[in-house]
Amino acid sequence: MLANPSIATPSAGRPRGLSAAAGLLLAAAALASGWVASVPLPILGWAAAFLFFAVERDVHCQRIPNWLTFPSCAAALLYGAWSGGAEGALAALLGAAAGFALLALPYALGALGAGDVKAAMALGALFGPSHAFKIVVLAIGFGGAFALLRLALAGGLGDLGRRWLASFLGSLATRRLFYLPPAPGAAAARGIPFAVAIALAVTAHQLLEIPR
Repeated sequence: MLANPSIATPSAGRPRGLSAAAGLLLAAAALASGWVASVPLPILGWAAAFLFFAVERDVHCQRIPNWLTFPSCAAALLYGAWSGGAEGALAALLGAAAGFALLALPYALGALGAGDVKAAMALGALFGPSHAFKIVVLAIGFGGAFALLRLALAGGLGDLGRRWLASFLGSLATRRLFYLPPAPGAAAARGIPFAVAIALAVTAHQLLEIPR
């Protein structure tokens, strides 16, 4: 962090440019996959715009801000009520609840941030509960693979195995959920931009939904 934010270094714009490029690339992939799968235009455009900003923010500053998630979730709920009446509103609420329920445990364990949960809730409200379940499960899979790959490259898989074994044995001994977090500064302590996993999950979900 610069002591004086008004003084920029020549490379200061590079991280933001890279994060914007990542957001644009993944949003375009989600847009194309939804177009092929014949997703309604309001949902398709909303999802692409949301994913662009979520990925850009998460890659650039490691968080998905409230100014994006709260209005997006509210807009998805209103769209559900507008397009489907009481039934649509209920589906949107159940979708948001599904997004929260599926990521509540990883959040409680410190594996995810609050913004990740809110992003899943916003997308769940937009796509509905059954699609939200598939998207979140795919996102967890992509995020887990990304995290394991990064740990393998950093030589942290051994520490991960030891912590998981200790957590499992601790849970058995205490008869309640026990989790041994990574040491500060360890490779496993550095978070991943989960918005990238969510964007990949939305794209994969749309492709899987294409009628055969």
